[in-house]
Amino acid sequence: MNYCEDCGAPLSPGVLFCENCGAKIQENINSENAFSKAASNVNNERGLVYTNSNLLAAQTGLSKDTVLSIINQFIADARGRGLQYELCDVCENFKDAGKVEKHIEIISKIAAKANIDYLFIIGSSSVIPSAVWKNEACDYESDRDVSGDLCYATLNLKSPFSRVKYDFSRTLKVGRLPNCDFATYFENLKKGSGKIEETKSFGMSAKVWQAETCDIYSHICQTSSVVTSPECTKNSAAGLIPSDTNLFLFNLHGSNQTEYWYGQEESNYPEAIEPSTFDGIKNPYFLAVEACYGAFYEGRSKDKSVLLSALSGMCISFLGSSRIAFGTPKAPGSCADVICDSWLQKLKAGQTAGKSLEDARKNLMKDKSPEAIKTLAEFSLYGDPSARMKMGYSAADAKALKQVQGDVPHQGDVKKTASIVDLPDIHLAVRREIAAVDKKISESIEEMVYRQYRELYGVKPVYYKTHGSDDMNAVFSGKNALGAKIVNVHFTANGEIKGLLESK
Repeated sequence: MNYCEDCGAPLSPGVLFCENCGAKIQENINSENAFSKAASNVNNERGLVYTNSNLLAAQTGLSKDTVLSIINQFIADARGRGLQYELCDVCENFKDAGKVEKHIEIISKIAAKANIDYLFIIGSSSVIPSAVWKNEACDYESDRDVSGDLCYATLNLKSPFSRVKYDFSRTLKVGRLPNCDFATYFENLKKGSGKIEETKSFGMSAKVWQAETCDIYSHICQTSSVVTSPECTKNSAAGLIPSDTNLFLFNLHGSNQTEYWYGQEESNYPEAIEPSTFDGIKNPYFLAVEACYGAFYEGRSKDKSVLLSALSGMCISFLGSSRIAFGTPKAPGSCADVICDSWLQKLKAGQTAGKSLEDARKNLMKDKSPEAIKTLAEFSLYGDPSARMKMGYSAADAKALKQVQGDVPHQGDVKKTASIVDLPDIHLAVRREIAAVDKKISESIEEMVYRQYRELYGVKPVYYKTHGSDDMNAVFSGKNALGAKIVNVHFTANGEIKGLLESK
């Protein structure tokens, strides 16, 4: 039996970190001094690769030796681009995927000892589980739960709907690489991360959201013009996308029943994107999608998932949602619009994908509505969180970053600022109070919605009083060709409309 030199706890065979205190096991690395010295030579950026090699091998059909060889080669390559990753293989700790809280406990102890910046989870949720929370945001939609990797960033499993406080200047920058063609992914990562000299972007939108999409796209491209669907369908999309594109924005519909993303004009919902759409892209790329279920992959193969197909191709970073997402039809955006917009701007300016998401979450939480908190929980990053388009910042990049967040970057990454977010308690029993609304106000709101959303014509909304405010919400819940359709109108007691959200 071996024992930890730091705390004296007994060690399971083969572990790289003490399960009790998080200290590195000296026989598995050269020494703590060597680790610290190496890290000091790469701008003090440290990361943890976290996986279960036994489960990963069993689920991918690779041998365990092959899995570990691929990961160790990635770690060596990462040092060449300025990041000191270490491997934590929990195959001796868990015979199955285990519980999220136990993984958080292990990672927390390691983070406290090693002062890591990045956490790279390798494996699908069947290898290292994601958090699953009860959906307390919306009792009018079909999602009963929300899943994602927010808990690994905050190292806090408490539901984000339950009066929790996050400090987004102290979170881990987390990405997950679900089961895919790992060797191909890491080859493309080495080829592309930090080496993109010129941003070449592409945007596509459901026609009904063209105005909002163009506004977002103008932040990453000199032109605000985007391709729209129904004009573009899955049969023409691949031919419209330049093969050298390296930054994508998609504002489309999605579904947990099919592998497609969809456009829309009135009641027409054509299939716009399919898993094979990106097969012709020749260079590594980054992608953000606002669609409902845009990053849904559980139980799917790569030919049935855009996410898995993209990561098995040239995609090295993918931001998307596991559940129903919300946004606005026109600027200013909200929820999915905000998190994708901010992430893309930060990426283009030179930040890492993980840091860009950290800052996008801070930006998102300026709005503490139930739908915004759900957005926080359901959007996750897929791919290496230390991946970036380019190294360093130009004067123009610094200005762009300041406009997005209001702080000034320095070489390496944006400096930390106080970013404590105190979220409200929005449990349904607390939040949802049925409200009586003046007849003229209700008729005006219903007429507006019926005019804009024909599929909701005749659907009577439920009126709620917004928790902690005198404002109200009119929630219309109906169906369209893809399934549920939700529109939430936020208005004052006098009938002044303050905002409108709709499901993606």
